[in-house]
Amino acid sequence: MELDLSVVIVSYNAVDFLRICLHSVFAACHNLKAEVFVVDNNSADNSAEMVSQEFPQCHLIANKHNPGFSIANNQAIQIAQGKYILVLNPDTILAEDTLEKTLSFLNKNQNIGGLGIRMIDGTGQFLPESKRGLPTPWASFCKMSGLSSIFHKSKIFNQYHKGYIDSNSNAITEVLSGAFMCLKKAALEKTGLFDEDFFMYGEDIDLSYRLIKAGYDNFYFAESSIIHFKGESTNKDKIYRDRFYKAMVQFAQKHFSKSYGFVFSLLINTGINIIKFSSAVHRDKPTPRAGILNYYSIDSPINIENNIKTTPITEEGLADVTNGIIVFPIQKITYKKMIRIMTKYGPKFRYRFWLDEKKTLMGSDKKYHKGDVQHY
Repeated sequence: MELDLSVVIVSYNAVDFLRICLHSVFAACHNLKAEVFVVDNNSADNSAEMVSQEFPQCHLIANKHNPGFSIANNQAIQIAQGKYILVLNPDTILAEDTLEKTLSFLNKNQNIGGLGIRMIDGTGQFLPESKRGLPTPWASFCKMSGLSSIFHKSKIFNQYHKGYIDSNSNAITEVLSGAFMCLKKAALEKTGLFDEDFFMYGEDIDLSYRLIKAGYDNFYFAESSIIHFKGESTNKDKIYRDRFYKAMVQFAQKHFSKSYGFVFSLLINTGINIIKFSSAVHRDKPTPRAGILNYYSIDSPINIENNIKTTPITEEGLADVTNGIIVFPIQKITYKKMIRIMTKYGPKFRYRFWLDEKKTLMGSDKKYHKGDVQHY
C-alpha cells in the first residue's frame, strides 16, 4: 500500500537536535499515512542508539562509516513507500500542520517535482536559502563578493537567493534546499536519485536542476515555516567553504562544460579573495556582553536548576518585554506557536528549547556555528 509520505533524515553527530526534530516530525505526521527513516552516518554521539531506544517506530539505518549525504539519502529512498519523499535535516523543527499543508499543495499542483519551504534560523530570522536560483557564474560571484547582500532585492545582483521574491509568497524557484526537500516519487523515477558523486553539498542543486530538465516545476512554499538551526552536522569553516565551492564547480562541469566550469572556478576564487580582503580590513568586533538576562517561559514556569528559574509569560505579554531569553517548554506548547513567536519577534530575544524528560536546554544564536546545548 502506498503511503502519503516517507520522511528521510540523514544524521551525523547532532543527537540533541535530532531528538527534537523527530518529536516534531511525528507530531506533524499525526493525520498522515507516513513512515520515517533515520540514516545515521556513523555518529560518535550515540545518535543511532537514541533513535533505536526512544523512537522505535523509525526505520533506522545505522551505517558503519560515513558514506556522505547523497548515498545515505538514497539508501532510504530506494525502499521508501511514500507517494512523496521528504528529505529533511536533523537540525529542523516542523509545525504540526507543516506536512499536511505541504502535501495538500503538492496534490493540487501535479507538475511540481519538488518543493522547498520558508525557513527561519535559531534567532527567528528568515533564511534566504529557502529559495534559490541556479548557481551560474554571475549569480555565484555576486553572492561571494557580497553584491547580492548590498543589492538584496535586485534581479541582477541577487539571482542566487532570489531576493526580489517576497519571502511570504509562493513562487516557482530553481533550487531546493536539502534541509527540507519534498520530492514526488514519480518524478524521481524519471530523474534518478541523488548523484552519489557529490559527497556533501551540491547534490540538492544537481537534483533540483535535473527535475527542471525533466519538465517539472520546483516550488518555494511560504504558507508554513520551519526552524532550521544550521551548523549542527558541519562547521562553517574553511573546510566547509572549500567543499561547498568545489561542489559548485563540480555541478557546473557536469551540466554545462569544462570551460564553463573553469570560468565558474575563476569567478568563485575571485569572490573568495574579496571576502578574505574584506575580513582583514573589517575584523569582527567583539560581541558586547548582554549583562544579566531574564528567562521567560511561555505559559508555564520551568525550573531548570537553582540559578535558572523562568518567569511564565503569555505570547501577548512578550510585546512589553525588551530583552531576555525565551524558553519554550517542548511538548507543553505547540511547535507552531514557537515558530510563530520566533518569526514575529526575531532577534529581539534569544530562544531556547527545554526538553524536560532529558533535562536539556538548547538553541542556536549563530547560524554558522554549532548550537548551545546544556544538560542538567
